[in-house]
This record gives sequence, structure tokens and C-alpha cells, in this order.
Amino acid sequence: MRILLATLVSAVALSAADPTFVNDVQPILQAKCVACHGSTPQGKLDLRTQESLLKGGNAGPVVTPGSVEKSLLMTKVVTKQMPPGNVKLSDAEIKTLRVWIEQTLPAQAAASAPAVKEHEVNAILQARCVRCHGGLEQRAGLDLRTMASRLKGGKSGPALVPGKPEESLLYKRMANGTMPPDKMAKDLAVELPTDPEMDKVKAWIAAGAPGPEPLRPPTEAVVKDTDRNFWSFQPPVRPAVPAVKNAALIRNPIDAFLLRKLEEKGLKYSPRSEKLALMRRVYLDLTGMIPSNAEIDAYLKDTSANAYEKLVDRLLASRHYGERWGQHWLDLAGYSDSEGFGQDDGVRPFAWRYRDYVIRSLNADKPYTQFITEQIAGDEMSNSWKQTKVADQAEIDRLAATGFLRTTPDPTNSNERGLINERMNILADEVEVLTSSVMGITVGCARCHNHKYDPIPQRDYYRLSAILQAAYNPYEWKSPNQREIDLATEGERKDVETHNTPLEADMAKLQTQMNKLADEFRVKFSAEAEKPVEEFAKTEPAKITVTQLEDKFPDFKSKYRAIQTEQQATKNKLKRKPHVRVLTDNPETSVAYLLRRGDPVDYGEVVDAGVPTVLANAAIKPYEIVPPFPGATGRRLALAKWLTQDNHPLTARVAVNQLWLRHFGRGIVPTVSNFGHSGQAPDNQPLLDWLATEFVAKGWSLKTMHRLMVTSEAYRQTSQVSEALLAADPENAMVSRMPLRRMDAETLYDSLLTATSRLDAESFGSATEITVTPDKEVIVKPGKKGFRRSIYVLHRRQTPVSLLDAFDQPTMTPNCTERRQSNVATQALHMMNGSMTWDLSQYMAGRVMDDAGSDRAKQVSEVYLRSFSRRPSADEIKLGTEAIETFRKQWPDRLATDNDAAPRADRANWMALANYCHAILNSAEFSFID
Repeated sequence: MRILLATLVSAVALSAADPTFVNDVQPILQAKCVACHGSTPQGKLDLRTQESLLKGGNAGPVVTPGSVEKSLLMTKVVTKQMPPGNVKLSDAEIKTLRVWIEQTLPAQAAASAPAVKEHEVNAILQARCVRCHGGLEQRAGLDLRTMASRLKGGKSGPALVPGKPEESLLYKRMANGTMPPDKMAKDLAVELPTDPEMDKVKAWIAAGAPGPEPLRPPTEAVVKDTDRNFWSFQPPVRPAVPAVKNAALIRNPIDAFLLRKLEEKGLKYSPRSEKLALMRRVYLDLTGMIPSNAEIDAYLKDTSANAYEKLVDRLLASRHYGERWGQHWLDLAGYSDSEGFGQDDGVRPFAWRYRDYVIRSLNADKPYTQFITEQIAGDEMSNSWKQTKVADQAEIDRLAATGFLRTTPDPTNSNERGLINERMNILADEVEVLTSSVMGITVGCARCHNHKYDPIPQRDYYRLSAILQAAYNPYEWKSPNQREIDLATEGERKDVETHNTPLEADMAKLQTQMNKLADEFRVKFSAEAEKPVEEFAKTEPAKITVTQLEDKFPDFKSKYRAIQTEQQATKNKLKRKPHVRVLTDNPETSVAYLLRRGDPVDYGEVVDAGVPTVLANAAIKPYEIVPPFPGATGRRLALAKWLTQDNHPLTARVAVNQLWLRHFGRGIVPTVSNFGHSGQAPDNQPLLDWLATEFVAKGWSLKTMHRLMVTSEAYRQTSQVSEALLAADPENAMVSRMPLRRMDAETLYDSLLTATSRLDAESFGSATEITVTPDKEVIVKPGKKGFRRSIYVLHRRQTPVSLLDAFDQPTMTPNCTERRQSNVATQALHMMNGSMTWDLSQYMAGRVMDDAGSDRAKQVSEVYLRSFSRRPSADEIKLGTEAIETFRKQWPDRLATDNDAAPRADRANWMALANYCHAILNSAEFSFID
């Protein structure tokens, strides 16, 4: 086609003057084309103006300036496909179009095109070249990151000759397609430069390779002083505790703020919950599990006035508190044990260290400021870890804490998924995790354009992103496997060494056996060789491969494979050497750019690291980067220090709002991850600000805030509600009652284990494995002591545990700031028909018989106490005993073909009680928190 076009359009000499659109091209199109491509254009191609012509239609652009061959319009008119009918363009008209496309349009574009800036070229080189010629490596001695290193060049000489693109190796190698080499680009997940990118590089060099422009100041006109007056962008001011009429109901200031709102509407609190209902509620809220029978008995025996307060203190001191509230934080962080891509959904080795860090930190009541700082910049709080491979648990925890910013899905272990757009998506996901969980603002819109509702310009988004780009350098990318460091405690190293040493010795012995066997069969080749055996044995065996031996000697193959299989089985028993998943900065940080429309390769201006300008006010200290030690950028540490100021507008408010949500079912700010203009206003801002300032005043102690909330009179209310109260406070925004809530997935799972005595209380360490049954149910593998808590179960994004998935365990894409609860039939079906629930019911029945004997009434009472944390009424005992008897009568026939050695009557009694346990565990009272 190109030859045809060139032949047809070059027959007549060009005119002396270049044609213009208005004088020469428009008349042709008006006469021959506009009938179909005018006011109602076919294919949405309007040919009436130069602008609409260049825009193109449904098939894309129809004109490519400077190239007749690439211009669809020319193809159509030259081949006489267009216009339809008998009226075609003459040769002279075709030549006019040709000259206009090849000469006039490029000249217009060149005259109007803005000068190419150094940062645009830097971005191209970052994306296409510095992977091999930058910080990670400098092949052929060439570094393309700076002007000085480009001028210096490498083994082949200077890469850049300002003003002379044809003499610049940088441009020549890109233009002739030798750099980056195609195979190398695929292996390193680097895309080849596009034609427009090469044109930019050429134009920049031709213009003399001008240097960088100064950075713009961070504040833009889009952020005005009045924007900073919005309530959540101002530091919280501690309000006075209000006076109320029903002062007798006040247990702490929380009640005063709530009652003030209620009394303004003529309302009051709902009645108090019953003692055991309140006990069950606070157990589930603080530990995520129902109380044991012994704990219930101990609480009932405590008749002191502060029995409930003492119970709260015991629960906050329990290690199970960290496991429960650790799960809440892992939701915010988006924690998962797998990468989240591909069919294998690769497991992240040692990701559990971050999970364990969170649990330990919460149990220790680590100040929230320290908790946040370690997760954002634990690697910059000390550099002692760089000089050793052995560290104490505190050092390991500080480094593992940075797993907070390594939780999002990451497919870049695969080259096919490791391209620049995937890298930028990971960086964007980490920004989302940070801002939604800690700052309570939405910034994702600003990735592509200025935020439409909040004063967050696009430039601010990329300044915030630049803080993390010091670690997530998209141009010199490290895959997940490259972001581990060889560090462990002395005990961990010795444990692995003790375990692996005998296994490695066994593997070496098996290797010796395989080598000896192969050598014996290689000598057998002498029978077919011309050389004597002695001479053959000296020169030939090394040339004969194991594959050749297997092809020639079937008996060798069987013997060799048997030893090889044994060796592999031994290898599978090895423990992996301990490492730490950590986030660290590259001291030679890449330049960050504003990406137009969020396109990873459409580079705008250079931006420096910074925080949202709307939050930069005189009341708080500015974001200031001070590298803590050589080799650290200090960007993330500066962010952590800026966020954890006592009077930061957002940090304390967002934290106490998250606690409130999980205790009372609704945040004081209902949109818990959006404190901006597009979010909902606080239901009770004075209460929110008092809690935030109290949080700070109490040393940022999370346990103090929990204690304050769950000991309030508000928390002790019943969930029962009158029609009048429901009409006056339909959303419970004024906390006129406690909400009736269904257990979340993990609480349900853990409570099932507690009620049935199948809980393995072991804490910390690698995740418990899961497996898939033949009918595709994903279940947890039990250990010798039962099942560990859900927080210790392997969390794979592609194959979640079926029970947890059915009850809305989030997938983490990238995180979850608030659980959503569905109510679907599959939940009931899973509880009723799932193998795990039935197996647990049978085990529970056995333990109930151990404790209650064969007395049916005692069995019913025991099941109620285990499941509902209360004793049954007389009517419930009667119904329960009748149900067990009904079940018992059905079992003899069902057991008739059972070859089990146990007496059939005993098994019938056991299975009948298991049926009853199963029904109770499937009841609403079990799975709801009153």
C-alpha cells in the first residue's frame, strides 16, 4: 500500500507555495466529502474544519502529519474507496492533500509546539533506559540519570551531544531500535520507547539539551485560605463538657455529649442491657470471642459495684485483645498473605511478621504515634540493622512494621505484569491505604485531575506520592522478592539451622548416590564405544548426560528417579531461612512527575515530596525532610512526624472515629475514610473533638479510649428499640440505643471454635495452611490441638476460606476501612451444610457429654451457656430435650449400615446431641451481638 501511495501521489511536481487548509484543502473536502462527513457525519468523522479533521472519527485519526502512508484519508482517496460513487478526487487534488499532510502540517506543528523540557526527557529515560543505566546497574559504564553522566557517557563515548541528535548515541540507539534491546526489555519488564517519545528526545537534543526549570512553589491557586477553614482541616479544639438534665446517667464525659443531643430532641437513653448480655457484648468487641463457662461463672460471682469495670480491664489485658483489634487494623492496612495475581496467587513469605507486629503492639498499648511512625518509617528510626544479620525482636518488629506499606496486590514478580503501569498502580494503592486509614481523606480522584470536591489539586497528589516513590521507584523497580532482607533473631536462626542441618546432610548423601549410579551406567557405554573401558572411563563419561542415560537404560531411569524423588521429599521438609519483608528507600531517589490524566507515560511537571497544601497551616509544623542518617531520604519519617503532631487536624480524629465505629456500629463521622467535603458531617462534632483531644492528652493510648467507650452508659444500653425512638433516631446517629449487630466473619469463626472447644490458642508465627475439598470448599487444615484463630489463617486473595468469604471477609483491593454486611441465603446454607460446622458440632456434643453427662436438661443448659453465654429458661430446656429425643429416634436407622465399633445406642445419643448443637450454632442468637 505504501508503494502504491508513493507512486500515485508523486507524479506531479509540488507547487511553489505550501497549501493551506482554508485556501486549498477545505474547498476539495467541501466539494467531494462533506455531503457524508458534514453536520451529520458518518462514522463521526467531520471534515468541515481542520480541527475536526485532525480529531478523526470512530476509526481514530485519519491524518498523520508528515506521513501520507499513515494517513487513512489518503489511503481511502488514492484507492478510490472514497468518496463513494463516480465523483472522485483528481490527481491534482490528491497531490494538494499530499503536500498539505507532508509539509504544511508538520511545519505548523513545529511552529506551535512548546519547547521540550528536560523533565519530559528525564521521564522518558527513567521509564525506558535507567533500569540498565541507572542506580541498580550501569551496563557498559553508562549512567543516564543526570546531565553530567550523559555527557560523560560510557565505554562507547558520550551519550549526548547537545544540538546534534544525529551524533548523540542516546538518540541514535533509540531510533535504530537497538536500545533497549527487545529481549532485554521483555526480561526486565521495560516497554520500548514510542515514536512521540523519540521525537521529544530528538527535539530536546536539537534545542541544545536545555537544563531543568525551577520547581514551582507547593501552594496552588486552587487551594485558598478559606478552604482551610473547613472543620476537618482545622486542629481539634477541646470543648467544655456540657451540662445535662439526666446527670445521674453520666458515667464519663461521653455520656454528657450524647445526652445533650438526645435531650435537645426530647429523648433519653434506652434501658440498660442485662448483665450477661453486656458481658457477651464486651467480650466479642474487645477479644472477638465469646466467654467460656468458667469466665461467666467468675463474673456472676463478682457482686462488687465495679465488677464490669474490672472485667473490661481483664479483657484489655488479655492477649486476645491484640488479636481482635489487630484484625481491625489489618483491614485498614489491606493485609493479605498472598500477592493477589495469577492462578497460583503466590504466598508472601514472612508477611506474617507484620501481622504479629500489629498484635504485639496493640497488646503492649504502644502509643498510637509510635505505632504509626514505625509502620510508615520503621526502617528510618535506626540503621543498626544494616550492619548485621541478627537482631532482637524489637528491631525485627520495627522493620516488619513497614509491611503496612507493602500490603497491596503486587503482580511484579512476573515480567508480563511488571510494566510501568502496574508499578504506578501499586504506588497509587499504597497512597490509598495510607490516606484512607490514617488521614481519613480521599485523594484517588486527584491522580487524574484536581479533586472535584475537596481542595486537593493533582499536583498535591503526586507530591504525596513522591514521598513513597523514594521506596517504590517505578523506574528502577524491585519486585516483591527483592524487598526482603536477611535478618532474624538468634533463636530463629538456630531453630532453622538445627532443623535443616540433618536434612541437608541426607540430601548430600542422596546426591552422592545419584552421582555414583550415573557414573556406573556411563561406563556401560564402553560396550558400544570403540575405546577400551579404561580409556573411555578417563575421557568420555562427563560428556554423557543423565537424560541420555535415562533414554538408553530404563533400569537406570527407575533407580535414579526413585533417589531423586526421595531427595526432593527431603528438600520439601527444609525450613526457609528467615527474612523480613521491609520497605526501604533508595538514597538516589528518582524524580517524581505529575502524570497527566494519571497516564504513567504522559509526563507533566516535576514535583517535590510534600503533603496536601490544604493541611499546611500555621497551627501545625510543616512537613520538613531531615535524613536521619546517611543513605536514608527521611521522606517517610518526615511524613510520620508531620502526621503525629498533637494538634494535627486529622490523625487523632480519624483514629477515635474508627474505634467508635467498631464499638457503636456507626462512626461519629459516618464516612470513616472521608472527612472531606464529599463525606458526611459529624453526628456530634463536640464529642469527636473531645475524644480526639482526650486521646492526645492520655498519651495516644488506644486502651484508654477503649475503656472510656465501653464503660460509658451509652455502651451499656440495650439494643431493643421502641417504634417512637426508631422514628426519632432511625440511623442511631444520636446513639439512643446499642445496635443489634451480626458477628463479622472472623468473630463468627473464632466463636464457633470457642463454643465447640476446638480453639488452638497458639499465637504468632507462620499462617495456618488451607486446603480445597473435592467439592471446592476452602477449609482450614486443623492442627494437633484444633484450629487456630482466624487471624492466623492463611489469607489468600484468590482462594479465601469459604466460611469467612460467605460472611463478608473483605478481599483487600487495596484495603477495607469499613466492613459491609450482606444478608444472603448462601450464608445460612453454608452454616447448615458446610462440613466444618457439622464437624465442630459433633466435637462440641462430645465435650458437652463430658461436662454434663447423659442428663438431657444439663446438656441443653451446657449448650446454651457455651453458645449464648446464658442459662436457658424452663421452656427452652423443655424444647431442647424434646428436640434431642426427636433427633435420637432418627439415628438408629441411619446407623444400621455403620460398621463403627462403638455401641449404636451411644452413637445415636451423641449424634442427636450433635444435631442439637448444630441447630443452636445456626441460630440467630449465636451469630448476633445484642
